[in-house]
Amino acid sequence: MKNIIRGIRRHHLQRLKKARASDHAIGASRYGDSAVLGRHVNAPVKCSCWMCGNPRRYFDEKSRQERIRDEMFMTDSATMGTVGFDE
Repeated sequence: MKNIIRGIRRHHLQRLKKARASDHAIGASRYGDSAVLGRHVNAPVKCSCWMCGNPRRYFDEKSRQERIRDEMFMTDSATMGTVGFDE
């Protein structure tokens, strides 16, 4: 079983290397460099600047899941507050 999992992992690694070998994030001067390609397969983002990075870090935006949770909380608290105290 362990050899099968290892084979699948190697297959996916070769597949990703082939797919990302011509990616523009590597840079034209570094094509053919196997170390750069290996790093790009494991971490495909070239940098973490404000354009490429996490929007929560740079713009203080909430994720979609957090916005949904906050909206559900607000609607639940609004309905709970009006029903419980009017009687």
